[in-house]
This record gives sequence, C-alpha cells and structure tokens, in this order.
Amino acid sequence: MEQQSLRQSGRIAGLDGLRAIAIVVIVLYHMFPATVQGGYLGVTLFFVLSGYLLAVMAMRAEEAGGFRFGRFYGKRIRRIFPALLLTVGGTLLAMHLWFPDMLQGLRQEVLSVLLGYQNWRQITVNASYFTRISNASPFTHLWSLAVEMQYYLVWPVLYLIYFAGKRKDQELGSIAVLFALAFVSVLEMIVLFQPGDDPSRVYYGTDTRVHALLIGSALGFLDLPRRHPLPEGDGWTLFGVCVPLLIAAIAMANDHGALSYYALIPLSSLLFAGTIVLCSDSRLPFGRWLEWAPMAWLGKRSYEIYLVMYPVMALVQRWKPVNDPALLTLIEVALMLVLAAIIHALAEPRAWAPRPGWKARSRFTRPALWITVAVVGLSGYVMLQAPGGNADAALLEQQLSENRAAIEQQTLPSTEPVLETEAQTLDISAVSPSSVTMVGDSVMLGALPALQTAMPGCVVDAMTNRQVWDAISVLDALEANGQLGSTVVIGLGTNGYFDQSQGQAVIDRLGPDRQVYWVTAYGTNLWWQELSNEPIRAIAEANPNVTLIEWDAYAPGHEDWFYSDGIHLVDPGQQAYAAMIAEAIGAAAPPAAEEEAPPAEIWEEPAQQPEEPQAEYTEPEG
Repeated sequence: MEQQSLRQSGRIAGLDGLRAIAIVVIVLYHMFPATVQGGYLGVTLFFVLSGYLLAVMAMRAEEAGGFRFGRFYGKRIRRIFPALLLTVGGTLLAMHLWFPDMLQGLRQEVLSVLLGYQNWRQITVNASYFTRISNASPFTHLWSLAVEMQYYLVWPVLYLIYFAGKRKDQELGSIAVLFALAFVSVLEMIVLFQPGDDPSRVYYGTDTRVHALLIGSALGFLDLPRRHPLPEGDGWTLFGVCVPLLIAAIAMANDHGALSYYALIPLSSLLFAGTIVLCSDSRLPFGRWLEWAPMAWLGKRSYEIYLVMYPVMALVQRWKPVNDPALLTLIEVALMLVLAAIIHALAEPRAWAPRPGWKARSRFTRPALWITVAVVGLSGYVMLQAPGGNADAALLEQQLSENRAAIEQQTLPSTEPVLETEAQTLDISAVSPSSVTMVGDSVMLGALPALQTAMPGCVVDAMTNRQVWDAISVLDALEANGQLGSTVVIGLGTNGYFDQSQGQAVIDRLGPDRQVYWVTAYGTNLWWQELSNEPIRAIAEANPNVTLIEWDAYAPGHEDWFYSDGIHLVDPGQQAYAAMIAEAIGAAAPPAAEEEAPPAEIWEEPAQQPEEPQAEYTEPEG
C-alpha cells in the first residue's frame, strides 16, 4: 500500500480497535478487580489517543485553511455533552425511580462532572477508587473526562507553541517543549506519590496525568510515518517490544502500588505511543488487524460504554436481579452495550442536524434533541428536589474525630508483647477481652465506645478511609508496641473492594497461631459490598484460623441502627455491632452494672452462680 502522511490520509486505520482494547480492559478492571488489577491503564491509552488525535486534527485544519478555536470547541462540545447529558440524566432518573437514597448529596458531584473539575473534587473530598466510602457515586469514574476537558482548555496554547516554532523552522524544538512538559508531569507523579498513603492526589491530578496527553500530542505533531518511515523489519521489532511489555505492565500494575506510579503508568504512555505509531503507518499491517468489525463497533462506542459502565454496575449491584455472579455479570455487560448503542445513536451529530435541504428550524423536529431535553429537564428537577447532603454528616464527622483522638491517646493495659506460647495454648472458648486486638475502618471507629464497653481492655485501632492493604503496617506498629493480641478482629472492606491475595497477605502477617475474625462489609448504599465480601469469604474458607462475622447478614432490616448514609452506626447500631463481635469471638462479658438504671452494655455477664455457668463458645469447623 502506498505510504500516506497523516496530514493527507483521511482515516487512520486501527484507532477504533485501540479504543476497543482500552475500554475492554477498563471494564474488566472494574468488574474483576482481583484478576485484572492493571486494567486501569486503559485510561492511559485513551489519554494518549486523545492527545494524538488533537494534534492530527489541528494539522489537518491548518492545511485546510487554518485552525479555528471556535470550530475546535464546537466539535468538542458536540462530541462530549450530548452523550454525557443523556448518561448523567438517565442515571439520575433511574436512581429516583428505584433507589432514591442514592441521590443524597449528589448535587455537587453532578455539577463537578458537567463543569469538568470532577477529578479535583475527588481529591478535595479524599474520595478515590481506594476510599470509595467518602463518595459512593456512580459518576466517580468520570474523573478522566474532567482531565481531558481541562486539557482542551489549554490546547490552544500548546497549538500556538507548536505552530510558532514551525513558522520559525523550529518545529522539532516546539515538539521538544511538549516532551519536556510531559517529563515534568511524570516527575511530579513520582515526587508526590508516597508509598502507604492514599494515592488519590497522584491518580486523579491533572498535572500528574497530563503526561499521557502531552506525549500523544507530541507524537501527532511528529507525524513519524512521514518524517521517519519505519522499515517493515523495524516495525515488527517495535511491535515485539511494545505489545509484550504492555501485557506485562497490565499484569503487574495495581491501583495503589509504588511500581505503578514510579514506572508502569509513565512507561505505558510511551508503549501506547509506540503502538499508535505502528497503527498509523499504512505500510504496516498492524492497523488493519484492528479493523475487525466487532472491535471497530466497540471502538466507535467506547466513549458511551465508558460513560454508562459505572452507573450500570452501581445500579445492577443494588438491584441484584439474580444471585448467580456469572449471570449478574452478563446482565451488566448486556446493559452496558445496549445503553451505549442507544446513547451513541442519539448523540451523533447527524441525529441532531437537519436533513439536507431542510430549513434551519427543522432542527427542532429531530427526536434526539427532544429526548435529550426531556431527560435533562426531568433529571434537573430531580436534582433540585434531592437532599443536598447527609443531614447528620457533621455529627458523624465529629464522632469519628473524637473516637480517633481517643485511640491515639488511650493508655493500654500492657506494653509487653503477647508470647507465642500464649497464642498457641489459648482456650478460645474463654477469650479474655484484653487479648483481643481489632483493626478496622470508620464503621469500627464509630463503634469504639461500645466495643470497649462490651470487651474492656481490648485494643482497637480504627481509622476512616482505611483499606485492606493498610492493615499490615498497622499490625506491625501494634506488635512493636506490644498491642497485638492472640485474637484479632479485622473490620476492613467498607471503603472499597480488594482481591483475595491482598487479604491473604494480612492473614499471613498474623500467622497461623492467632485466631482471626473478619467482619463482612455492609451498607444500604454500598454497591460494591459483595465485591468486598467475596474475597473475605474465600479467605475464611482457605484458612482454618479465620472465622467470618457476618455483619451483612445481621444488620439488614435495622435501618434505625444507621446514620443517613446507611453505613455508619448510631448508638443502637454500635451496641449491636459490639455485641455481635463479642459473642462471635467468645469474649467474657463485663459484670452487670450495680445501679438500677438499664446498663449501657448491650448484654451483661450473669451473676456468679455455679449452677448456671456461662455458656461456652464453640468455634465452627473450618
């Protein structure tokens, strides 16, 4: 095939196929986070592609008569907002009809999505894929769209830098500026990332993620197939380097590991850039390989699939039409594809434009326009009527803050480490509360007073936004201070799902001689609840020293136990939560209060009567 410059060719083969690959790995990442941990790198591919196409379109516009900012922004608005408005509006209407409690506090979230600053809002409220409890929203994933929208705002400046250099015969110098900016972005990612801390700032930040867009734009301006056409042998060599390394990066990456931020995310941007070079060179076969009809279909609708992906998962997980996980996954995938196809058809420019020869006013007879207007209008009314936020959020925040301060200031009964022989000879039927250590998140933190009342002397280390992968460092610190008992209760999983290997690492850290109890996650609006509980159950089944405490089976039907978020506990719920744990681990009950008033404890130890000994706890087998 005769070589063509990107500036002269109309359509670049294979780019829809690359979009299809990106959206597939992203969807797999969200649906199977334990298996496809590095699937979030698909977002990086989208960024590189977007930057690349911006540069290509700018060059073509310049050669066709000049780049016009108004035309550029008009095209971006037509591409982004019809589908976005239909998705956001349709999701809000579905929530209003079936799950109105999910609308609470979403007003600011929706505003940040539509105005393009959602990623910075995520950072501000410390809400991330890694601390989801702070912002259980079906629009969390749209942070990447916000990054692209912000890049569009600065694109004219980057365009002027490039063409100013081109007019002075310094085109490569202006391209080098883009690469230098990308290097600064990567450097900032490396410097800001702190192992063990919440990576939200680095993961969501425009400044730390813009390197992928900049690399794509620099690549588009370079127009390598014209400037430096690759011999076919070199093309195959580049293919042999990029594809295996990308597969390895996806296999090795995870959304909180240091290797991802120090190397894999920046490296994947370069590898994706190399892959785009291979596809854009019409002399090489790689672009044609990706022209397979199903991949092209997915690629053309990848934006719409990305928009509907998270809302579909959130609503189906709440709806739970079937109990079979495989069938539930098929339902989610089918809904994603059907809704994406419908939204794509409604959002296409031709669905809004009048037919040839029609008068301008006939535009308003197009059904796509009126469907969008109806959806936006109704959803806007729903948002205005929805609660602006959790009415009791301030009270909850104050309670959690006070409880955390109490944990940090508490005086522990002993600073001596628990001897290994004590753990080995422990009679689990008569656990002493002083040998119990609890590690948990904000649910356990809220129940701190009730736990300490039900099990005096127990050690509780709980913190808001704590994740499973934080537990090992917490356990290390507790053991160093002589606070790690022979019975350990883990209350993690509320803030987001995790894979079994991460939970197993916690169990391995504790060792086989400690008795471990893991409290399952529960929340009325916690749509990833089962994604967290599945690995917890698998861990309990795989380890004979691990026992489940099924909060998700105990709590439903007791709405009066919860704050308005349906997750954190008011006093009756705190008492029930503490009593459930105390009963499950067989801890000795506290003595009865002497005063006549009802005691604060949820239950009390019977009076010392030999004829009525306290019932023993028998550990379930397995």
